[in-house]
Amino acid sequence: MKFKYALGIGFLLLQVGSIGYARFIPERYFCWAPYDEHTYYDISVKVNGQLLSKKDTEQRYHYQAVGWEPRAIDNVFSVIRQYETSHSKDEHAKVQVLYRTNGHDEKIWSFPKQ
Repeated sequence: MKFKYALGIGFLLLQVGSIGYARFIPERYFCWAPYDEHTYYDISVKVNGQLLSKKDTEQRYHYQAVGWEPRAIDNVFSVIRQYETSHSKDEHAKVQVLYRTNGHDEKIWSFPKQ
């Protein structure tokens, strides 16, 4: 019986710890909170100086090149960063994401950082 209680308490503590951790990282995948950010974005990619089409960009990242992200925009940045640091190291890609979150001013995110 004690083992079941210890297992249950351990599980609950793991859940609370995961929620606490998720609140302080930009992606917030497992936050268990309503999505409070709505971001419109447009991804542009140049590979070896050549601008990719929106279709090529979508095939590259397996993500819409222009769209709406109902979660944190950092999820989009994470997809791009992961691809560029693992699959295309030798392509000299320059990525720019224009985005507007919750109707605020437009911002620009770049990879690699400029």
